[in-house]
Amino acid sequence: MMTGNPAPTATRQREAQELAEELLGDIELRRIGAADTARKAGRLALLTDDASAMAWLRHEVNGYATRLDADAIAAAIRSGRQADEGKFWTVGLGTIELDIDSFMRQVDGLGGPLPNGEWAYKVSLDRAQQMTVLITGLRTRRELLDHILGAIHGYVAERYQELRFGAAIETAFSVIRADVDGRIAELVPGALPMITAAFENAGSELPEHWANAASTCRRLLKLAADVLRPPGPDKALPNGKTVHMGDGQYVNRLVDWIAAAAESETEGALVIADLEYLGRRLDAADAGGHKGAHEHVTRLQASRYITGTYLLLGDILRLGTGYAPRATDSADA
Repeated sequence: MMTGNPAPTATRQREAQELAEELLGDIELRRIGAADTARKAGRLALLTDDASAMAWLRHEVNGYATRLDADAIAAAIRSGRQADEGKFWTVGLGTIELDIDSFMRQVDGLGGPLPNGEWAYKVSLDRAQQMTVLITGLRTRRELLDHILGAIHGYVAERYQELRFGAAIETAFSVIRADVDGRIAELVPGALPMITAAFENAGSELPEHWANAASTCRRLLKLAADVLRPPGPDKALPNGKTVHMGDGQYVNRLVDWIAAAAESETEGALVIADLEYLGRRLDAADAGGHKGAHEHVTRLQASRYITGTYLLLGDILRLGTGYAPRATDSADA
């Protein structure tokens, strides 16, 4: 089972969001040079564990070799460095900016007064030719720089929106946690450490940890059922069907308790529908885990299981006026 404190991850996310917001302003207001922009974008990629962007921006920071390998070509394409006939501009960001400054100074220098006399026409013609060369070079490098900075800006803007969305979700979930944590801890004293471990397992890179997260979710629901509706005799329904209420039938037992505890039949039906759907998914994952089929639970599924279990437990514990256990007696048999 994984252990650790999730706080550094949250800290990195906040730092990444602040960096992305600052970097957008840097690019849009041209507050820093292109090379520094690439370095800060590389830092953003590092904070968000974006390996693809790190590889791309490493070429922009460190420069391109004369002969490009496959990774360098991919980076050049992403930056918009394509030239004619399948070639790429490999000049560094600092050099591009120096060239732009140099061309602009030379253009300004060509605006001086013309000499008098017979040389005036020749000087004027030479200046016009030089101006054409300089304007062409200036335009080429400015377009190249705009492509590169545009690609970086697009990347940073995308990351910023993702981070903002993630922060909003985290804030909303924190509000739910503030309400649910106490209820779960009161019902099942050992639940909170189990939930923490399940979240950490869901964030792991190991498939067996994902399966463990799903298994923990199932245990949490069973523990809640054991308190709210302990195992007992099977229940006979008015239609003649029998509902098993044994130790392994935790979903049936929770359904029975919800039906009795819910103040609204509609509210109870919604919670029951969520419970039955999640219960089937968790039972299937647990059965696969017993067979050693960890690959049946993906990382995304593990995250959805633990989040769904957490929200479902909160819904269950908010039903009715409290969460007193449902007594089992012979009338249910």
